Amino acid sequence: MEHHQPSAARSYYDERYWNDIPAVVEHINVQVSGKPDTEWDAHFFARLGRAAEHALILNCGNGAIERNLYDQGFIRSATGIDISTQLLDEAAAAAGDRPLRYHRMDVNTADFPAEPFDLVVNFSAGHHIACLDRVFRELCRRLPDDGWFVSYDYVGPHRNQYPHDLWFAACRVNQGLPEAMRQTFVYPHLPTMIAVDPTEAIHSELVVDTWSRYFVTDEYRPVGGAIAYPVLTHNDDVIADPARWTDEIAVVLAADAELIQGNPSAALFAYWAGTPNKAALEQHEQLARWTDEEDARERTAGASGGGDWADPCGGNPGINANVNAIRRNARDTSPPKAERT
Repeated sequence: MEHHQPSAARSYYDERYWNDIPAVVEHINVQVSGKPDTEWDAHFFARLGRAAEHALILNCGNGAIERNLYDQGFIRSATGIDISTQLLDEAAAAAGDRPLRYHRMDVNTADFPAEPFDLVVNFSAGHHIACLDRVFRELCRRLPDDGWFVSYDYVGPHRNQYPHDLWFAACRVNQGLPEAMRQTFVYPHLPTMIAVDPTEAIHSELVVDTWSRYFVTDEYRPVGGAIAYPVLTHNDDVIADPARWTDEIAVVLAADAELIQGNPSAALFAYWAGTPNKAALEQHEQLARWTDEEDARERTAGASGGGDWADPCGGNPGINANVNAIRRNARDTSPPKAERT
């Protein structure tokens, strides 16, 4: 099965997102770790209590994630995989003398490099993967029993086809802002989404649910974004001068936090981590069913141009129910105690 390469991989580094705003970074940190100055990686490795020997970085892009992890002493070496030759060249050049290696591959093949790894890092990579079951199953098989998989990813509606109640909630907050700060809201156009990047949020609603088939969730933190992401992402005036909009940004983030507190499954972004569930690999009949389901889904999606597998307007309540079950079964789902300075 042939899969698409992003048509504008470099553009993700050129565009401006909500997490380019310092107050948003602190907000995300609080949702993950309870501390505005502790990001997801420091939180994870403090919980792990040791450095990883060799990390596999999914869809590594320009290599910024593994460079940062290595420079902080969180990993001793890493292999990054990506399908973009341009970004891999940038990553290799920027690595310098760090023990970082790179391998060009389509992650959907799950044909990972042969070297062993004790950590898998998914930083905004999973929502670009079409064959989630195949990929997560193989990573479960390849990780050692004491290995770990850590994620920070977009887990919202596929192709950014937001449920209308959430879209209107963000619109209402946007309309309450000063005119100079308001976004022009245009609902994401599905054919354009597919044309610009066929992999963007391809099966994002399924990422956590599929991952949980093969991993035991140690910790799950809904980060939010249902309101703040559409209001603040690509908001050039705010990103260029966030100090001017300090109070208004705080209003947006408070509305976002209130929404997610009442409805955690509405979060567009989440952090989670866990260990491989090797017993899942012995459920051969179930594995065969999951393979058949994924193959059928991809055939249907290919025949329809990539956009027709779930209800694009109302979301998928079954997926939300599964995510809620994952949160209940995780070892630690309690909200982090916020420590503000």
